[in-house]
Amino acid sequence: MMRWRRLDRETSQNVLESVKSASDAGLFSLATSEVESAILPFYKDFKAYKVTNYASLPSFSFTYLGDGQFFHFLDGSPEPVVAVNDKGQLQLTETNVTEYLAFYFENVGNEDGGERYFIQNPQDMPLFDSLDEDTEDAIIRNHKAPIVTFDAADGLFTVVAEIYVDGQVNRAHIEVKKGTGRIRITNQTMIWNEPGENQIETIA
Repeated sequence: MMRWRRLDRETSQNVLESVKSASDAGLFSLATSEVESAILPFYKDFKAYKVTNYASLPSFSFTYLGDGQFFHFLDGSPEPVVAVNDKGQLQLTETNVTEYLAFYFENVGNEDGGERYFIQNPQDMPLFDSLDEDTEDAIIRNHKAPIVTFDAADGLFTVVAEIYVDGQVNRAHIEVKKGTGRIRITNQTMIWNEPGENQIETIA
């Protein structure tokens, strides 16, 4: 889970000037917006930036990957994350690869627009409180902490963990390339209705 820190006025103004366009300049002003950042341990120079606009009800936020000068809007597609990874910014280790997966799944949705989350602690899931009691029970009872292994010869992490996908929780094998951050998901099985169907999915 990211820890957001509110930026000072000068830094906030610089971020707002960098991310706004002529068509939406009114959404990005110090009078109506708050700017926060969060350190991402798997990137060298890039952080997450969140701009929240309070001029409307309800308020809304935009999230970016940025190095203080260049910003990539996280629009739900893989492209912004891929663009930053391809800059050579990624520094994956056995310690931080699960945080990378949590960040990736939170900010990159399914191709069909559905929701997907990487689960480290079931009760931290964004939708946990909205699940029915039996499902909550099954998720907690069957939960296992992620297991990470690394194959140095192939430069490949394998993470066995649980992911939330469109209303169900699956246990999956997730392969992550060390240099590029490319992800491949295999062998998904519903944890509260085992055995489930095995599936293979490759994403950017």
